[in-house]
Amino acid sequence: MFYVFQLTVPGLLAILIVTAPGATSWDCPSPCRCHDDMVDCSYKNLPHIDENMFNRTGAERIPGLNLENNQLTSLPDHIFDPFLGLKSLNLNHNRLRVLPVSLFSNLKYLEFLDMKGNLLSTLPVGLFAVQNELLSLDLSDNHFSTLDVKVITPLMNLKTLFFSGNPLVCDCRLQPVVMWDSVKLNNTVAICHSPPLYKDHSWYTVKSIECPSLLSAVTTIDSTPDLETHPSTPGTKTYTEVSPAETKQPGVVRRDFDLYPVSLALIAVLIILTVVLVSTMVFIHCYKRLHGGGQQFRDSCSE
Repeated sequence: MFYVFQLTVPGLLAILIVTAPGATSWDCPSPCRCHDDMVDCSYKNLPHIDENMFNRTGAERIPGLNLENNQLTSLPDHIFDPFLGLKSLNLNHNRLRVLPVSLFSNLKYLEFLDMKGNLLSTLPVGLFAVQNELLSLDLSDNHFSTLDVKVITPLMNLKTLFFSGNPLVCDCRLQPVVMWDSVKLNNTVAICHSPPLYKDHSWYTVKSIECPSLLSAVTTIDSTPDLETHPSTPGTKTYTEVSPAETKQPGVVRRDFDLYPVSLALIAVLIILTVVLVSTMVFIHCYKRLHGGGQQFRDSCSE
């Protein structure tokens, strides 16, 4: 009996290890490496990902996914849907240009999102619709010239935004997101790339720019001045900001008056009228005295 006990205990322990809570209990997708708290698909030179790559039982319990340093240019709309409990997602240093709006729609518990070092120039409104728990967002070293404030306003618990290394155009289009950041975070490192007046300045410089209809800067997005596009070198565009005075608004005619000369003219007319009135009254008074009074009144009026 003793020898039987010796032989069966290791087998029981192996079964317990395999089925113990927290142990990896799903089929790890190739060519990734899987651990209890991470699916690591980094540095695999992946050009694309199949839409069913992570459709495996147990994915909902994985807290971390690492896809950094691959050659990904796009991602399927619902590729991350199986990771219901995901808290950390690393997509840095790929070649992503555009993200589908539903990409993170199932990641309600995501806390850390790293998309540094891609080719992103814009993000769709609604991309972060359910990311109420997100604490850190890294968008540095991409191709952003501006960012729609409506993209990030759902991030109610965001603590850190990384936005350096982007060719930011610091104008009225960027101002709403800067105003939002200054109220919510006020610790973001982001540097203006253009126009020349603000080059190498912090993006918080944009706060001082006078923009039309800025009364609701964070919620009103379409209140930026018109931009005229001028031909430049191939592949580039040069933008010139049009002053509010040059912005045409149908049905509205702008009139500028200098009221100071008008006021002086009115005062002069009033003085002249007063003198004429007083002189007339004196003349009438003297006339009546001359023709109706004695020599004394004639002498007083003649003086």
